[in-house]
Amino acid sequence: MNQHTNMMKNPQLDGDAFFIEGNHVGVVLLHGFTATTAEVRLLAGFLQRFGYTLSAPLLPGHGTQPADLNQTRWLDWYEAAEKAYLELRGRCAKVFVCGESMGALLALLIASRYENVDGIIAVAPAMKIRGIGLSRVMQYFLKFRAKNQAEDDLPWKGYTVYPVRGLAQLANLQKVVQKELENITQPLLVFIGGKDTSIHPDSGKIIIEAVRSPEKKLVYTPNSPHVMLLAEEKEEIFQRIQEFIALHC
Repeated sequence: MNQHTNMMKNPQLDGDAFFIEGNHVGVVLLHGFTATTAEVRLLAGFLQRFGYTLSAPLLPGHGTQPADLNQTRWLDWYEAAEKAYLELRGRCAKVFVCGESMGALLALLIASRYENVDGIIAVAPAMKIRGIGLSRVMQYFLKFRAKNQAEDDLPWKGYTVYPVRGLAQLANLQKVVQKELENITQPLLVFIGGKDTSIHPDSGKIIIEAVRSPEKKLVYTPNSPHVMLLAEEKEEIFQRIQEFIALHC
């Protein structure tokens, strides 16, 4: 087993970008930091049953080896997400942006810059992470940081370590999104898990209080870890996402 395989959890899973042709309603699905599209694939399978057009890009630096994530900037991730959004906007009458963790931040940033986003779904948004600011210093003498493998039993594909320069870029993305939240006016649905040890529990509250959306809802799922789209409450979450989309179509 080579080093690449050692640093990739569940390498046998499909984590590549995917596009599913459907009807006039489009949904961009954005994975989180160190993850792959395997993180949003089960949700995509559920939403496909309703005929939606789905686009899930594999963000730069992901799905290869952790060192690649240390060579990317937050703007690289944003541009890939924005491209997926604009491509869907060119073919669909309605487009929603949905992301998990870092992907949720990218979804929020897209919505802050494009008024025609029809709705935002932010799943376990990485708005606040304890100690992430230290990565700005650590990046100069440490390449990788060990991960807590508490969610080992989930069908998640991604890196088994945190690339520290990448973490510093995530911290930069947080600052950018924080400043842009007040520009968001579209319908917003936020999920926070009760067993999420990756993000600060106030992450959802910070977003809800800062946006100017007349319609915004924070859903607390008590038994969900950070990767909630793959965990035990996923079906309830999928159903709420579908109801949110249907309400605004």
